[in-house]
Amino acid sequence: MRTVVGAAIALCFLPASAAWAQYEAPAHAVEPAAHLAEMVALYDEVCLQTFPDDAKVIQAMEARHATPLSNDDVRRYLGNDPGQGWRFDGATTATYVVTIERPPYHACGVRSMTAGAFPDIQPYRDVIARFEDGRHVSPVPPMSATLPNHVQTAGGADQVVSADGSADLLIFFVNSMADGYRVNGQTGVEVRFVRQQASSGRQR
Repeated sequence: MRTVVGAAIALCFLPASAAWAQYEAPAHAVEPAAHLAEMVALYDEVCLQTFPDDAKVIQAMEARHATPLSNDDVRRYLGNDPGQGWRFDGATTATYVVTIERPPYHACGVRSMTAGAFPDIQPYRDVIARFEDGRHVSPVPPMSATLPNHVQTAGGADQVVSADGSADLLIFFVNSMADGYRVNGQTGVEVRFVRQQASSGRQR
């Protein structure tokens, strides 16, 4: 159990989790409920239903004509961990970044910059509740920190164990510039949903 919880904390405190170089508010305001609904649907399709089949995630991004991230952008999001990612605009005009992180962590993440986070994240809770149905769920205590690059991060997670012994972490993060560092309009708030595989099931 400690290993699983420690992994969630490590993801939260990695400086690379604040992957945006600047936190400007989005150029086009998106109605929060529509933005959240689109983001949750994307996370459900790509990370909850398609991942951990990386090849199918890649196919889903290609079908959306998403732009692959450069190597520099991948490092900004994932640090030194291997992986890949894509950026594209949704139907609401919100911009989304989807990443696949490969071992030592195998994770699928969806993130988007918002004007001020989401006032009600119940749609996110509803979609993870469907994923968790029939599985053993253990909430991870809330996490918060101010990172070395002056980004405030806060979030929570559920540890979800399936009947075959495989375990996932479903993680929710909100990142913003710390008070006193919101210069040049850096008032945007990044929201990130992550599914991280904690184990792949019983050994055969």
